[in-house]
Amino acid sequence: MNSYNAHFFYNGSYGVYKILEENSLVLDIVDADSEPEYVAIGGFVNAHTHVGDSFIDLPPKLDVASLVGPGGYKHRILNSVDEKTMMKGIKDSVKTMKREKVRAFFDFREGGIKGLEIINKIKIEGIEKVILSRPGDINFSKEEMDFLLKNSNGIGLSAVSDYPIDFIKKVASYTKENGKIFAIHVSERVREDIDTVLDLNPDFIVHMHKANENDLEKVKRKNIVVVVCPRSSLFFNIIPDIKRFVDFGIEWALGTDNGMISIPSIRLEMEYVYRISGIDPVEIIKAGTIRMDRFLNKPERIFIFKGNPSKIVKNPFINTFKVLKINDPVWKLHP
Repeated sequence: MNSYNAHFFYNGSYGVYKILEENSLVLDIVDADSEPEYVAIGGFVNAHTHVGDSFIDLPPKLDVASLVGPGGYKHRILNSVDEKTMMKGIKDSVKTMKREKVRAFFDFREGGIKGLEIINKIKIEGIEKVILSRPGDINFSKEEMDFLLKNSNGIGLSAVSDYPIDFIKKVASYTKENGKIFAIHVSERVREDIDTVLDLNPDFIVHMHKANENDLEKVKRKNIVVVVCPRSSLFFNIIPDIKRFVDFGIEWALGTDNGMISIPSIRLEMEYVYRISGIDPVEIIKAGTIRMDRFLNKPERIFIFKGNPSKIVKNPFINTFKVLKINDPVWKLHP
């Protein structure tokens, strides 16, 4: 029987444990008896993608609103591209994530019903997709919302600055009434009123670049996850102050954002955060693995890396040492 003392990131929790393995099955997990030499995860999680624009090779260097805002460059291209081209870009992005041992990704799916149908035509296996669709325009339609919510995991809007507030309230309320996820970008390019956002009861929010300390305190009290995408933000000359989230005790997770700007590599995202932030590598791995587990199914495998957390986040090219299946009838996590 093999055993591995490991920093263990699994199903929303972190601890140092000994993993007992036989025939590639996890038999048990007990308290570690020495310093860990491994890192074990249930898989990486990409908490924010826009895989629909992955086919765009070289976007122009524009500001946030001009490039990705409503009516901006990205949406003009999305509205004109053929379905086959968009689907190929999506498939390529999913392949990238699967190679990195990403077990789940959260995609903000633009384009209304048509945009949702395109990604749902693609057979995606071996990775959990959380698709957050979006109404096609600013006129609330119960019929459209019913279709979107039936065929996706919920709704992901751009920002409160981009829509009439009455429309957003209707969308958010209807989404929550149907038991689905509601998420929204917040204070990406300008500060937006956090009370207006929190009144929508979002499950998680994205960016918060321009948030002030009062905003962060309110988000902390609500226990809402903030997803940050620093490599994509750098394209717009924005370096997120992630250390602020840590100092406020906010739960934060990592995403890669627009596929046309950054390949969906959560490993590169973690390495970049390590370089710019000075944040404890354990916290960085949490942000790339377990912070969104409240929305996901339990992992079915454990990926083991040889090395400490610093080594894992510094080098995105380190491969897994071992992949173990979880033997549910006998496997348990000791408190």
